[in-house]
Amino acid sequence: MSKRVLFILVGFACVVILVMNPIAFTVRYQEKALVVTFGKIDREISEAGLYWKMPWQDVMPFDARIRTDFAATAREINTRDKQNIIVNVFVNWRISDVSTYYNTFHTGNDSNKEVDMRAKIRLEGLVADAANIFSEYNFNQLVTLDKSNFKLPEVERGADDQGGMLKRLKDKVKRENIGVEILDIGINRMGVPDMVTEAVFERMREDRRAEIRILEAEGKKQASSILARARSEAKQIVAEAQAQARKIEGQGDAAAAEYYTEFQKNPELAAFLRKLETLRKTLNSRTTIILDNQSTPYELLNKGPEILNQTDK
Repeated sequence: MSKRVLFILVGFACVVILVMNPIAFTVRYQEKALVVTFGKIDREISEAGLYWKMPWQDVMPFDARIRTDFAATAREINTRDKQNIIVNVFVNWRISDVSTYYNTFHTGNDSNKEVDMRAKIRLEGLVADAANIFSEYNFNQLVTLDKSNFKLPEVERGADDQGGMLKRLKDKVKRENIGVEILDIGINRMGVPDMVTEAVFERMREDRRAEIRILEAEGKKQASSILARARSEAKQIVAEAQAQARKIEGQGDAAAAEYYTEFQKNPELAAFLRKLETLRKTLNSRTTIILDNQSTPYELLNKGPEILNQTDK
C-alpha cells in the first residue's frame, strides 16, 4: 500500500470521527441518559450501547447505581427531655425515574453534575426533617445500658421496619415525586456536646451501680436460701443421729440389765470378775506397780477368793 493511499484512509477516518462525534454517543451499563432538545426531554435511554442524536441535541447521562456516599451534615437535635445530641445520618438512594429527576432539579442550561448537586441539597433537607424523630424520644432511650429500653433501632427503621426515619423519608420522597428511590437510612454517628458528656457518663455509671445492687440483692437472697436449707438438713441429721444414739443406748441398757440380773444372783462372782478386768487393763509386759499386796484388786495375786459353787450350798 502506497503512502498516498494510507494518507487518504487516515484522512477519511478523521473526517468520519469529526462527522460522527456530534451525532453519536454511548451509554454505559451503569447509566441512564436523556436526549435533550433545547432543555426539553426528547427521549430516555436505559440500556447500554451506541446511540444517535441530532447535532443540536444534548445528552445528559446520570449514574443509576446506588449512591452510598451520601451523608447529611451533622446537626444538633433536642430530645424529648431537652437533652442535646449531635446526629449524622447516611442515606442509600438511587434514581428511579430519570425524566422526573431531571425535570425536578434542572433549571436553565444546567449540566448533569449541577442537577445532581440540587438533588443532593434537597435530599439533605428531607433527611433533616426525618431526623426530627429524635425529639420524640428521651435521652436515656438512645444512650443506655438497658437493652429493653434501647430505642435506637426503632428510631432508624421503626418496629419491624415499618416506621422510624426510613418510613418517614420514603413517604416524603414519594409525596414530592422527585424521581428518587430511598433504599436505606441509618445513623452514621451520634454524640453529645462536651457540656453534657460528664452527665452522660455519670448516668451510665449510675445504671451500672443499679445493676450491681440488683445482683448483690439476688446473691444475698440465694445465700439466705442456701443457708436455711443447710440448717434444716443439719437439724434433720442431728435428730436422726440422736434417735439412733438413743436406740443404741436402749439396746445397751437392755443387754446390761441381763448381766446385772446374773451378777445379783452371785455378788462375789461379780466382784471377782470386776477385779480381773481391772488387772487386765492395768497390767501388761511393761507395767511396774509398787502397791500394797493387800490393796484391791491386787490381793488376788496372793490367793484367790473362796468361791463356793452354788450347787454345794
